[in-house]
Amino acid sequence: MTAKKMNQLREKIYLQGKGKGYKFVSYVSSKATVFNNEIGENCFILEDNTIQPFTKIGNNVVLWSGNHIGHHGEIKDHVFFTSHVVMSGHCIIEPYCFFGVNATIRDYSHLAKGTLLAMGASLTKQMTDEWSVYVGNPAKKLEGKVSHKMY
Repeated sequence: MTAKKMNQLREKIYLQGKGKGYKFVSYVSSKATVFNNEIGENCFILEDNTIQPFTKIGNNVVLWSGNHIGHHGEIKDHVFFTSHVVMSGHCIIEPYCFFGVNATIRDYSHLAKGTLLAMGASLTKQMTDEWSVYVGNPAKKLEGKVSHKMY
């Protein structure tokens, strides 16, 4: 499933399945570099992802191809990384975040729930606002909030 409605559609279907007693597995490509990381259920991690040590990944997370996930980070539930995103070390990614192709996140950043970091955006600040969109290099917040009906 895509990240439609900021990953809330995927969350809804995932929780419906859990409510019916289904068990979920995660797919981690044999061509991804992972250490002894904690990876939740119903995750989809494709080839050429590098997940550095001491990083925790929640449930229902998608990491498309070629991402770099820095050490000592945490990606919480229902998050979607497109391709070639760089998340530096010690970052916290709250639920429902979405990252466009080639987005970059500086070390020690904390991305609030529902943050959308646009394609090619470079986040240099260390905290975002909930349900907000950031674009450009350096990334700037767009006025307004992310609509839960968007994307």
